[in-house]
Amino acid sequence: MLTNIVIFNSVSLFGKSIQHVFRFCGGLTGLTLLSAYLGACSDIPDLPDSSSKIQDFEVYVHQADENLFDPLKINSNDSATLVVHVTPDTYQDKVRYYWYNGEDVLDSGCSYPVSTTMTASPFTVQNFIPDRVEIIDNEGNRLEKQISVIVNAPPEISKVTTPANGDTLYGNSHTPFLFAWYAWDRDDDDIIYSIIEIDGKSYSLGDLDNIRQSGLDEGEHTFRIIVEDSRGDRDSIPSRTFFVLDTLEGK
Repeated sequence: MLTNIVIFNSVSLFGKSIQHVFRFCGGLTGLTLLSAYLGACSDIPDLPDSSSKIQDFEVYVHQADENLFDPLKINSNDSATLVVHVTPDTYQDKVRYYWYNGEDVLDSGCSYPVSTTMTASPFTVQNFIPDRVEIIDNEGNRLEKQISVIVNAPPEISKVTTPANGDTLYGNSHTPFLFAWYAWDRDDDDIIYSIIEIDGKSYSLGDLDNIRQSGLDEGEHTFRIIVEDSRGDRDSIPSRTFFVLDTLEGK
């Protein structure tokens, strides 16, 4: 025999309106059934938290014991690592990291190793250097950033110079001796700047690749050439030794 009927209209859970009719028999109460129903609903997982605990993240280049943040520049002659740092850093090990090139996932993890093979040509740079990073926390919240990595081919200088190592130059302190060298850059549109060191003293020469220098007394001297491109990467030759022999007897 039915002793009671309780009807609940328009009970809303997760935005869906439902109607439940409970029939109660004997000692079973409507409250017990309602509690059992709501207890089952509590097992439904929560939606992702819309407010991520991660505030921000930044990407930097680690190369040759230096960290470079802006711009993200890699010297193509050496291996490097792209690294993500999360703010606050207490979440550094509590999120997942993904490195993208276009729509392709290149790798996962908080760092991305860049080998010299990846930077060897425009093709490998275009296909294996990330342009986007995404991080996801344990609640499903996501942050992503587009990144622009500059792969720079540094300048190179020939080992052949004038004077050569060990040369003897004939003249005196009034003689304008020739110093010449040759340098190039695989980035065809780049400018190469030169610095010459003579007897430990440096002179900036702009884009010159030869000079004539007087004021050198008789005896032993040293010189060295350093070349630098517009992005700050350098190459150099070891210090050369040369000798000035005064054949003019001070004239």
